[in-house]
Amino acid sequence: MKKQTGIWLDFKEAFIIELDKAEAKVNKTLSEIDHFHPKGGARSKTPYGPMDNISERTYLERRKAQDKAYFEKLMDAVQYTDELFIFGPAEAKDGLLKAIKSNPGFKPYLKGIERADSMTENQRVAKVRDFFDSI
Repeated sequence: MKKQTGIWLDFKEAFIIELDKAEAKVNKTLSEIDHFHPKGGARSKTPYGPMDNISERTYLERRKAQDKAYFEKLMDAVQYTDELFIFGPAEAKDGLLKAIKSNPGFKPYLKGIERADSMTENQRVAKVRDFFDSI
């Protein structure tokens, strides 16, 4: 029997659902991505003087590195599965898809990717079962 796995993810957390014959095993993975808002710079001592700019590039590069580490962690968690299904509410699933396509050595066959709203654990398991049963 093929090992089938579904991943529900957003930028806060991911749930990896591995299907067996009788039961489903669910693992929760936190993303560890910082959600920050860059603050403004400092004003000079002269009245109505120029304000120092902040560097958004630093924040964006940090976010990009954290996203990449998150997707690599998820890809490592499902490397021994045969078939993969990705679903979730945010753009995180598209980022994971891009990371999978950029890695030619990624073994699992991606069966599908779908948009899904936030769900309970039982709804996630049922969605993965229904997806693989309908194939």
